[in-house]
Amino acid sequence: MLADTTRVRPGVHPDAWDGSALVPQPGVDILHRIEPLWRQISLVGETAPPEVATTRLISLFSRAVEIALPTLLADDGAVPERFVLPVRGRLAQPPIARPVRRSVVLLRSRMTEPWTVGRLAAEVAVSRAHLTRVFTQQVGVAPMRFLIETRLAEFTRLIEETDLPIADASRQVGWNDARVAAVWFRKRFGITPTQYRRHPHPSCTGAMPCESCRGVCALTPVLEPVTRAVSRDSRRDAHIRRLS
Repeated sequence: MLADTTRVRPGVHPDAWDGSALVPQPGVDILHRIEPLWRQISLVGETAPPEVATTRLISLFSRAVEIALPTLLADDGAVPERFVLPVRGRLAQPPIARPVRRSVVLLRSRMTEPWTVGRLAAEVAVSRAHLTRVFTQQVGVAPMRFLIETRLAEFTRLIEETDLPIADASRQVGWNDARVAAVWFRKRFGITPTQYRRHPHPSCTGAMPCESCRGVCALTPVLEPVTRAVSRDSRRDAHIRRLS
């Protein structure tokens, strides 16, 4: 994909990368377009059998790369606003139904309200069964699970970017009981909100005990010094996957 080094931003191409952190700045528009794909990717293993989940993951990731690609290209490159798709038509890009689109807007803009499927269906003037069916088909999760993910994303941002107490951050996203927020947070990240606030982007160094994640990963000691480096990388990758 990045075969032509002259079209890639300095330092991004694998041959030119020095190993330091890369911080792309895609812009708000690209982030708004790619956020729903991130959310669906994060839930793909919970919403489909393994075979379907694998193919869906490949599809979602490819779409995310397509949207993010201009961020990696040099400013003087001829980057089209819209890439040509090999397949066209309704099956390639199914339209989002109006009730679904309206439901997404309501849940995002009014996440603090005590939503139920019945109340949401009444707001968009369709039946509960119809809304649940089309919402799940087009968004990838049921309406109330979408609300949980929306709240969780904002709760995580508040934990990482502000000094709000955990209880206040929980209330700001619609969870009046901080214990509910903590349960969903731990289910997603494997650690508590307080632990995440101390170490928002944990990684494992392979030290025993692990000094980076403070024992969260409960790693097994490596006995063979020759394989320590490889095992450390494998454990770190597994730890990051579990937290994500």
